[in-house]
Amino acid sequence: MSSRPAKASKPASGKTSGRSKKKRFSFIRFFILLFFAGTLFLGSLGYWGYRQFEKDLPERWSALTDYRPESASRVFSSEGELIGEFFLQRRIVLPYDQIPKHVRLAFVAAEDNRFFQHHGIDPIGIFRAAFANLKAGHVVQGGSTITQQVAKLMLVGNERNLFRKIREAILSRKIEHRLTKDQILGIYLNHVYLGHGAYGVQAAAEVYFAKDAKDLTVAEAAMLAGLPKAPTEDSPFTSFKRAKERQHYVIGQMLENRFITAAEAREAEYEPIAIVSKDTPLNHIAAPYFVEYVRRMVQAKYGGRDLYDRGLRIYTTLVMKQQRAAEAAVKHGLEEVDRRFGFHGPVGHLDAEARAQFLQSMPRPFSGPKSIDAHTEPAAGALVIGKPYLALYEKAGRHAFVHLGALKVALDDVDNAKIERWTEKRKNRLVEGDLIPVRIVRVESKHGSGRRASVELEEVAQLAQRPEVEGALVAVDPHSGHLTAMVGGYDYNLSQFNRATQARRQAGSSIKPYIYTAALEHGYTEVSIVEDAPVTVKTAAGWWSPHNYKNQFLGPVTLRTALQHSINTVSVRLVVALGVDKVIEEIRKFGITGPIVRHPSIALGTPEVSLLEHTYGYATFPSGGLAVPMVVIEKIVDADGNVVDAAHETPPSTWKRRISAATAYVMVDMMKNVVEHGTGQKAKELGRPAGGKTGTSNDFKDNWFMGYTRDLVCGVWVGRDDFKSIGYDATGGTTAAPIWTEFMKAGHPDTPVRDFQAPPGIYFVRANQKNGMPARPGTAGAILLPFRRGTLPPQFAGSERKASLTDDVF
Repeated sequence: MSSRPAKASKPASGKTSGRSKKKRFSFIRFFILLFFAGTLFLGSLGYWGYRQFEKDLPERWSALTDYRPESASRVFSSEGELIGEFFLQRRIVLPYDQIPKHVRLAFVAAEDNRFFQHHGIDPIGIFRAAFANLKAGHVVQGGSTITQQVAKLMLVGNERNLFRKIREAILSRKIEHRLTKDQILGIYLNHVYLGHGAYGVQAAAEVYFAKDAKDLTVAEAAMLAGLPKAPTEDSPFTSFKRAKERQHYVIGQMLENRFITAAEAREAEYEPIAIVSKDTPLNHIAAPYFVEYVRRMVQAKYGGRDLYDRGLRIYTTLVMKQQRAAEAAVKHGLEEVDRRFGFHGPVGHLDAEARAQFLQSMPRPFSGPKSIDAHTEPAAGALVIGKPYLALYEKAGRHAFVHLGALKVALDDVDNAKIERWTEKRKNRLVEGDLIPVRIVRVESKHGSGRRASVELEEVAQLAQRPEVEGALVAVDPHSGHLTAMVGGYDYNLSQFNRATQARRQAGSSIKPYIYTAALEHGYTEVSIVEDAPVTVKTAAGWWSPHNYKNQFLGPVTLRTALQHSINTVSVRLVVALGVDKVIEEIRKFGITGPIVRHPSIALGTPEVSLLEHTYGYATFPSGGLAVPMVVIEKIVDADGNVVDAAHETPPSTWKRRISAATAYVMVDMMKNVVEHGTGQKAKELGRPAGGKTGTSNDFKDNWFMGYTRDLVCGVWVGRDDFKSIGYDATGGTTAAPIWTEFMKAGHPDTPVRDFQAPPGIYFVRANQKNGMPARPGTAGAILLPFRRGTLPPQFAGSERKASLTDDVF
């Protein structure tokens, strides 16, 4: 049986392979289609999302294209010295080309070293920052570009979420299209916050280094550039170690990016950095009472926002030579007044351990009760004469010593006696460890006797306790009306109440020149005789019997003598003779605006006045009877350099006349006599012709000295804020006049020494100044006295000499 060979079958793999290819092709096509569809979808979704985010983006770009940030308003003295600032954000805007190149590059190196290569977003920088942070274990670099930071600072805000980052990225691209790199970097350097209230590199340079940005070194620029990440934590005020670490990082980045050479990097790393005190006030740099007075004036006229964010430049009339002299005179004068009235007691106490440490340390400065601490930092460097220090008191027989740390100094015997009187009072005692404030002074000490006697300067300690009395000073140029100096208290940091402008105190006898002026205007002369004797005046409240300061009476006296000795009874008789209303009218002429009680007691100075208006009132006399206008601000300039306001100063010939020039001159002559022979003799030390008047209110509560030369008027007030007595026998001549004299010696303009010029209408006659009768040349006590035309007494007929316009000194 034969078998037929079987037919070879076709391999099945052919069909299977074809089917596989078809399936594979379909699968790939599906994924390609899916990829394109997904890409299209994601692209559409991205575009839709972009459009949605774009709707929320700022439409106005003026914040960047017309960059005008909030900036501090600055106050300048008449010499152009910066004396104060007002700000919400302390920022001083600098044009880009005024920021040194190494300062710009320091920030680029620290914040965005590819700033000049990228277009707003830097993926490379993001990955590099992430790697560096991961490697370090904490944040050492940020991924945001400078452009992104500008977007955040100016347009986006500080919220922390993904949507803000997306908006920031979109804006960064747009910013790069609208602005140049220089514009972007300029905005950043003026806007970035660098700690301690400083916005921008200029403000930061002033806060940390007390210099302009143009003067920053590479080392200083690198320290500032290290601050934006953590301006408080990395601040040299907070942690100098952290600030130096950040500085070294920035210097390394600058070197790596070839912004500086290796030699410059080494020099910057080893450069000593001088940081200004963090306690330096930001808003008031100098003359704080005056600057605050200016702030109130400007705010009243322009409103708060303009003052704090418009970048105004306010040029004032303050003369810094006078201001510094005024502050020193008030401070020293009040301390001297306070020393007269005893010891206040210890200001702190140290336990045994702290005391042992104190006695081995350098002297520790004393700046007030709040500064007392066992761990107060010792002073660096040599002891400063006149500066207050903390000291431990040690009694040694009849004398005493103080320990200023390891330094032992003898205590002034006068101050030791005050401490002993204080301890004699019940419950008062100094115990071991009690701290007292002292200052070292140099005093003359005589050694030997006869021809071998010698005088040497020795250092002793004197009490330096903070005065319980207060004071104020105002200075005015009588030829221009410029307010040239103002001190409103002992220490602005302790009390911001301005006693020169805000306080109204009884004028005491300093009111008398206004009353005597009224008398002259009504026919009286310097030689008019008025009785100095007990006087009783009937008033609505009953009989009133005033008395003199020491309850002594001289009998008939001239007006000249009465003002010289500030005799109360004569002043009362003048008010009664002239009439209370007439005298009040005369006082108002001098610019006194406060309430004046209609009572004869105004003769003794019961009207309450401010020192500022009182000083301008006295300026009437050296100005020749004119109402001297007050000028505080010369001009105000905005951030663009436009003058927005200027003082409308006018020549004296256009000023309003308060009293006649002749009357003013006669009053000047009488007040010169007060300085030469009367209650104001302390002012003679100035060495220039000067007129003035002391003032002491009831119970020694207010002391005044109001005085002037031909070129400067100055008023000084001393008293207590609680209206209690300053102390027994405290008078204007013993408290206020020494302050006036010290100020005038140091602050008076460097003008030639010259007397007051007599105006037309003044006649001079020789008279006995005690009895007011005519006198021959050479007669003892006889002087030339001025009289207004038409007021010469009959007994002087024919003996007068008319004043020449060139007569300066008589």
